[in-house]
Parts: sequence; structure tokens; C-alpha cells
Amino acid sequence: MARQNDSTREIAQEISTRCEHNPQGTFRIGTFGFIELEDTWGDETTILNTARVSTSNKRLHSPSEMSEKDLSLLYHLFSEQHGTPFETVLFRYRFIAPIFVLRQWVKHRISTWNEFSMRYRKPISAFYIPSGNALLVDGFPVLSEKQVHRYTALLEELQDFYEEEYDQACQNIEEARKKGVIPENEGGRDPYRARARELLRGAVPVAAYSDVYWTVNLRSLLNFFSLRTKETAQYEIREYALAAYTLFGRKFPIIREMIEKAEERKQ
Repeated sequence: MARQNDSTREIAQEISTRCEHNPQGTFRIGTFGFIELEDTWGDETTILNTARVSTSNKRLHSPSEMSEKDLSLLYHLFSEQHGTPFETVLFRYRFIAPIFVLRQWVKHRISTWNEFSMRYRKPISAFYIPSGNALLVDGFPVLSEKQVHRYTALLEELQDFYEEEYDQACQNIEEARKKGVIPENEGGRDPYRARARELLRGAVPVAAYSDVYWTVNLRSLLNFFSLRTKETAQYEIREYALAAYTLFGRKFPIIREMIEKAEERKQ
């Protein structure tokens, strides 16, 4: 693997810290990947209270108060796709994933997406390297060990290119400043270095990792699960979707059981 820059070392340390502090809310995935369910707002009773607003003043305050009648109503809302009450429960995930995975993920548009910026920071100097089941189709390895080695070498070469060319650009900028060709930077973001980063990020491959905060309501999250946990989904995004689903299920066991019950009835 290519040498790690400061941003990458900081993120690697943060991943280790988060896994240590929140072992039930985190997963490591692939070469450098990571996902954490950082926060949630609302619970199963939020859904029921929202659904009942037009017919009743009854309010629940905790899932432990739910009766069989409440559970029956919740399942009815879920199975009959009465979706708007589910939009009142929110989730915030943080994930570090290859850019090609993010380009699939961001298509789930009813959410809030905040991503690592290569305009303001150098890219994460870590790449997705396929291994194990990621290389197989029906047990057949679609890339040989030699090909994976060449793939890895090319990614390292691209990272070295970025680092070397960015260092050279910064050197050229400082020399121009000493000669009075361009003005001194008076603090804050250096527009000359920033422009160099903007241009050089064009050489960053989609196998590079990026860092995202994803805030999504439960209705949209369930749609994400239904599409991206299927066996027909691409292997890499499915790994993240399955991890996200596991983390969700630990927080919302009642709804997880309803999802699995509905899936059994389809079979």
C-alpha cells in the first residue's frame, strides 16, 4: 500500500478509536472501510404516535409500553406501505467506502449527504483491494493473483503521482511568492494550493476511499436495505448495506423482526 498522508493517518486512528468506544455500533469493511451508526432520533413509538394523530390522542413513550395491538398496527403500517409515519424516525451513519461504492449509494437521494472534500484536503491515501469472495463468481476467480498485484501497483503509482505533483505544485507556488509573482497568502485557505488540489483530484481513482456522513429517514433507509442487501447488488455495496442493516437491527429489533417476517411470507 502507498504511504499514508496525514489525513489518512488521522482517519485510521479515528476508526480504531470509534471501534473501541462503540463496538456494537461499528464495523470494519474491506481494506480500509468502516461504518458506524452514530445516532438515531425517534423509535417505534414515534411511528405509532405519528400514525395515530388523525384518530386518537393516545401517545406511547417507550417501545416497552407497546401492546399486541400496537405491534399489530406497526406491522400493518409496514406491510401495507403506509410510509409517511416512518419518515419521522432518523438515522445518522458515518461510513468510509470506495468512491465507486459511494456513487451507487448517493443515488438514494432522499437523505442528507456530507462528504470528505478533496478541494480542501489531500485525498485519503488508501485503496480498495479486492480479495476473498470479492474476486469470485460461483467459485470462479475472475481476477488472478497476478492481476490483483498489478491492480494494486497501479493504484500505488497513482497515489505517488498525486503526492509528487502536489509537492511540486506547492514548491512552485512558494518560489513564485518569493519572487513577487503572486501575492503572499494572508491566512486561511490558500487559493493557489487549493486549485492544485482541485486539478490533481482528477487523477484519483474510484477505488480510493472517501468519508461520508449520511442522515436518512427510516422509510428511505428501508428502501436502501431492500435494494442493496439483495444478492443481485454489487458485492462491495452489499457488504456495507448488510453491515448497516445489522447495526439498524441492534437498535430497532422490533422492526427488524417485522422485515424478516415479511420476507418469510414472500417465500
